[in-house]
Amino acid sequence: MSKVIAIIGSSREKGNTRLILDEVIKNQNIEIVSLAEKNISYYDYEHKNRNDDFISIISKIVQCDQIIFASPVYWYSLSAPMKIFVDRFSDLLRIEKEKGRQLKGKKTYLISTGSEEHCPECFEQAFKLTCDYLGMHYQGMLYCYFENNLTLPPNAIEQAQQFSKKIFAD
Repeated sequence: MSKVIAIIGSSREKGNTRLILDEVIKNQNIEIVSLAEKNISYYDYEHKNRNDDFISIISKIVQCDQIIFASPVYWYSLSAPMKIFVDRFSDLLRIEKEKGRQLKGKKTYLISTGSEEHCPECFEQAFKLTCDYLGMHYQGMLYCYFENNLTLPPNAIEQAQQFSKKIFAD
């Protein structure tokens, strides 16, 4: 069985995104990294932030075959913690090239939640293009619309189970 890790970038530890992530990974023993609990600075051209938590998280990721990224939609984009994390992939092109090369071939999945019935196309497209650029194999997105905060929508559990099968099939 392949090794899977989940990276969640939500400002609410027990929010909607975590609810649906927990449904997807139910009964699976995988590590969940909450970016809210980490110290990750924005991308810095002078790399003064080398000692924050970014590289230690990447070191965990490169040991895995599959990566689940989970982020709510904020203003048609990733949450601020997730956006900062993704922006730091630039470090993997400049100062940590060997680790960056190890991302190639990893399967990636995106889980997202929002208050709109449909996820904006630009949200998924930016993530997919990032994966393509790094040679990661984007496998798709699960988006759940939460009409009521912290209450799973009626079809969310079934959607999560179907998405889980894509990740944990082998």
